[in-house]
Amino acid sequence: MPSVWVDNEEVVFKEGIPLEASKVYELLMGVLAQDGRVIVEFIVDGVDTLREGNTLESFTKIEARSQTHHELTLRLVMEASKHIINLDEEMQAYACNILKTSWSEVFQRMDELITKIKPFAELFDHLIPYVQTYQPPWKEKFEEISSEQTKSLEGIMDSFEQGSPALLSDELVHLFCSTFRRGTLFFAEEIIPFLKIKITEGAVR
Repeated sequence: MPSVWVDNEEVVFKEGIPLEASKVYELLMGVLAQDGRVIVEFIVDGVDTLREGNTLESFTKIEARSQTHHELTLRLVMEASKHIINLDEEMQAYACNILKTSWSEVFQRMDELITKIKPFAELFDHLIPYVQTYQPPWKEKFEEISSEQTKSLEGIMDSFEQGSPALLSDELVHLFCSTFRRGTLFFAEEIIPFLKIKITEGAVR
């Protein structure tokens, strides 16, 4: 007899357990969404289909794990933050080296630069759905800094298109690094503490 478990509790379906795992997933997502939760693990007969990308249909046992939107958002933020440690110092040094390096070499390493700064942009991308849904008190400030970081990335790309090392260096030092410092402080002092409070409040209820 197939069984379905969510957060270590067996689920009882009024009309019986669906035969397809995808249908189970769809039903669980609908129910959990009403409580502000989302599935983060969906293990079908020992295979985490979300991680592996598998679409197993028939099953004997499904084990799902959920998190609140607050928990998931905090997890995404903390994970992204690991990839931008010391980024400010790296970009400052990079900006100085640009002026001493041939443009052809700088251009060839453009993808490397974008890869380094991409996690910072992703920090904001991760929060857009959350901000739109929950309208936190720091929404206006978030949108302001998000707009600044978007402009800084556009400026960096324009510098490459124009083939200007001086402009690229200026964009990195005066716009990107400034926005980066402001953004990371904002996450540390307002967003992360807010999410932790929301998670604590949910645990107490």
